Amino acid sequence: MYTGIVIVPKATLYENPTKETVSDELLSGWLVTVMQERGRTLKIITDYGYSGWINSQNIRRISAETFHHWKETPSTAILCRKTTDLLKSPMVQAPVLSTLFMGSRVILCGNPQDGWQKIRTAGGYCGYVPTLSLIAPPPPVPTTSGCLAPDVLSEDEWELRSCILNYAMSFLGTQYRWGGKTILGLDCSGFTFMCYYMCGIIIYRDAVIKEDFPVHKISFSCIKPADLLYFPGHVAIYLGNGKYIHCTGNPNSFGCVINSLRPEDLDYRADLAESLLAVGSVF
Repeated sequence: MYTGIVIVPKATLYENPTKETVSDELLSGWLVTVMQERGRTLKIITDYGYSGWINSQNIRRISAETFHHWKETPSTAILCRKTTDLLKSPMVQAPVLSTLFMGSRVILCGNPQDGWQKIRTAGGYCGYVPTLSLIAPPPPVPTTSGCLAPDVLSEDEWELRSCILNYAMSFLGTQYRWGGKTILGLDCSGFTFMCYYMCGIIIYRDAVIKEDFPVHKISFSCIKPADLLYFPGHVAIYLGNGKYIHCTGNPNSFGCVINSLRPEDLDYRADLAESLLAVGSVF
């Protein structure tokens, strides 16, 4: 067993070593624990508790010292644009070394200058990105028994809800892709995971409420924007006024769209509204 880091822009996680079924995607700079090696395939556990099999060329083994370096907030940043080109030099005409996705973690190299920041990726590329494409890694949101701590709730709840909704709306129109977590394609729980992840909250990656994660069940009468709607095998983010945003594989939508729980609305989805199982919240 050892610690590894994703060194490619996007790595596919499979349910089994035969690689017949996709389960998830991991992004550059994300840390994993390697549990087993089978030829060129590794069984890993992500730092958000999801397990599966991944191609060994997508992972680099790292030392404890390197692990702590990547976990240090002052020396790392997260990409916050849907895609970001890593350029060879700090100018728009420069060659593109790589293209990274929202949520990727990078090392900062020196201070920003004239709107550009030099970075190093987990794969070893060094180049430049616009400073505006980077944010500091959000600190984990304090939780107590699955709920936000009272001081966070009283001061920052609306700001946090707005953050989640802003990321959700940024994915509008993205196609559906089973296991997807990027602008190239999302599934329902990959979509909700990324919206919360970018705001410093790690929820369970599947469409269920699971113990040891911060989402807890609430009454529908208490629902607020950014809470989660759970249906059989599906999850969505509530927007307010009966509307919700989700990434659906339904061939009539096939992507990230807005629908309604209200029968009088043109975007009403009866199959979902009539099968609502639970409402979840971290608040």
